[in-house]
Amino acid sequence: MIKIEKLVLQKCFDYSSSLNFIGGQIAKDGTLILIESDLQELDFFQRPVQKNNWTIRIFKDDSIETVELKNVPLIPTEVDLFSDGTLLIVQGRCLKDGNYIERNARRYNPNGQLIEAFTLGDGIEHVQIDETDTIWVSYFDEGIFGNFGWEKPMGSEGLIAYRKNGSKLWGAGSYGIIDCYALNVVSSKEVYFYYYDDFFLVRLNEMEETIRYRIEGDDTITQFMFDHKGLIGQVDLSTIMRFRIRNRTITPKEKIQIIDESGKPIIGPMFMRGKFLFAHGKDGIYKKVFE
Repeated sequence: MIKIEKLVLQKCFDYSSSLNFIGGQIAKDGTLILIESDLQELDFFQRPVQKNNWTIRIFKDDSIETVELKNVPLIPTEVDLFSDGTLLIVQGRCLKDGNYIERNARRYNPNGQLIEAFTLGDGIEHVQIDETDTIWVSYFDEGIFGNFGWEKPMGSEGLIAYRKNGSKLWGAGSYGIIDCYALNVVSSKEVYFYYYDDFFLVRLNEMEETIRYRIEGDDTITQFMFDHKGLIGQVDLSTIMRFRIRNRTITPKEKIQIIDESGKPIIGPMFMRGKFLFAHGKDGIYKKVFE
């Protein structure tokens, strides 16, 4: 009999939407942000990008805020919040055509007005902002080795920290990253990233390595978090795994089933960052905080 750990999440919002879920993120303070659209299909390579409207839902404390972004020339795949409440959206694919380079990052105020636009490069896997407003960007292989017109990709180091205006602050060039699978920015003093082809999970403090773990097993972890039992990792759209940590080695232990307080499985997107775990179910938003 296969052992399965059951993890109970509490419903924190009754929520359903007529719009389509596009993406989401947990901000550094535990705020959940969702990107929604009425579009049925997204073509990330069509150029020029058609201007569309995007709805951003912000779940904070006991309220749901909505920010409407109008006539946006991007398809936002990543979203996060700066400390002043302004919103960053990023399109994961970024065209370079000769001297023309797309500005695939845009910052908006809470009223949906554009403040500035800049470039973060192609092949973006994850974007997370820490408490100093440093933007951490991880890249997959095409953003590291070049595609979509990029001979010298911005993401060649695999993981890069940018200032609020998009200027480069630091890069993980010494790690030889081929694909940065997962990122978890708890704070500037606690940044975790997991990469191929070394299969190391590294912790940084102020951009200096403090610890590294080797991850064993055949599964690719796309997001993860730590709790008192070890590590929780998502390995595909429907599978969450428990991993054991021993002697700086992380090994898969068993599957985790995410359930509500009545024991019913929660089906939908999962989000992990710091001590926060969210699930976007059909009828609501569910949450667990690991103290």
